[in-house]
Amino acid sequence: MLDYKFEKNATYLVAGTYGPDSMALIDMLTHEQGRIIVCAVNYHKFAESNADFSSLQFYCEAKKIEFRGLDTDDLPADKKYVEGADFKDWARDVRYSFFKEIYDKEKASALFLAHQQDDLIETYLLQKQRKAHVAHYGLASVATVDGMIVVRPLLNFSRQDLLDYNAEHRVPYSASDATFQDQYIRNPIRRDIISKLSEIDRDNILNEMRAANDETFGLVKNMTTKIEEGEELDIRGLIALPHDEFAATLVKFVSKTDSAVNLKAEDIAGIRKMCLAPQPNLTYKLSPTTFVIKEYDVITIGHDPDELPYCVTLDKPGVLDTDAFYLDFSMGAEDRNIHADDYPLTIRSVLPADTYVVHGFLEPVRRLYSVWKMPLALRAIWPVFLNKDGKIIYVPTYKADFREYHTSVLRIKFAEKK
Repeated sequence: MLDYKFEKNATYLVAGTYGPDSMALIDMLTHEQGRIIVCAVNYHKFAESNADFSSLQFYCEAKKIEFRGLDTDDLPADKKYVEGADFKDWARDVRYSFFKEIYDKEKASALFLAHQQDDLIETYLLQKQRKAHVAHYGLASVATVDGMIVVRPLLNFSRQDLLDYNAEHRVPYSASDATFQDQYIRNPIRRDIISKLSEIDRDNILNEMRAANDETFGLVKNMTTKIEEGEELDIRGLIALPHDEFAATLVKFVSKTDSAVNLKAEDIAGIRKMCLAPQPNLTYKLSPTTFVIKEYDVITIGHDPDELPYCVTLDKPGVLDTDAFYLDFSMGAEDRNIHADDYPLTIRSVLPADTYVVHGFLEPVRRLYSVWKMPLALRAIWPVFLNKDGKIIYVPTYKADFREYHTSVLRIKFAEKK
């Protein structure tokens, strides 16, 4: 039900109250893979606070869901609420500090929040009211906060949708907690405007917000299409995204891999730094077998250290032994159309913009790989040869029964292993 890739060995936190939104989210999460920890704060702000906090803890125990609770009465004196201070700001600082402590201790992969469509509209209307100029209007489905990956999977659900879900799935909740959230945590816009919106008014506001985000949504849609089609991502388009959309796009991108990888906030920062770096070919290690690979203007995902980009030089006819291939051009390589005045040779893995003349036509090298039906894993390490002027002068032809019939020697080691 939730549009997020869950890993069975990962730990996920969910901000819990006993209100209808968070209870619906907690129930949805119990049907996903991974270890779930509900994190709740008792602010003692209304008469039912203790009862709702206890009810949530009892629910989690009954469902065998791990529970972590913070009672604000137990906070040090300098951390407790002071009369006259802004309660919403204080409450936010308290709960995020609490979430962060557990997130780091449990090495969590994400923190789930139960913000839904009403919250989305509220945020947009507040931004509009304050005439704020922001990179992205509304709320992001994935963001980074205090070094945590924060996921809001309910932004397409209205409050009524979640009430209907709870009724259908017999999920208990407290109406008093919902009232507390509206009165003390959320803005009065929720009470005075959003609760009175018709479905037509709601759609009009959402469409207005999408129009305000038109350029960003266009970039995101383009990135999402590329991800769904299994293509590389264009770096220029990626770094043009607002920070939260950048994070959300990378999460989608990595989730499409077949590796059990959950991005951390530091990974997102590291990949962004790599994208902005002047070096054309870099890698970022996500796990022992998963890498984000930068190749000039694009990033891709690699799964084997043997498949990472490489670039070596052969100064003169001779022998070269690398992890990807072995060659012996000591007797010359004219049989490959490589001559003495082509040296020094550059031998590297293919880049997105590489082209090569075949039968008088200039063809993209990667297209040739497709025509040759070259295995995907082999495409990452198949060598291209460039002369001293940087022109591609030789690309070994691949066939399923690949054999070399040249006087010079070239062995693709990865092909031999396969």
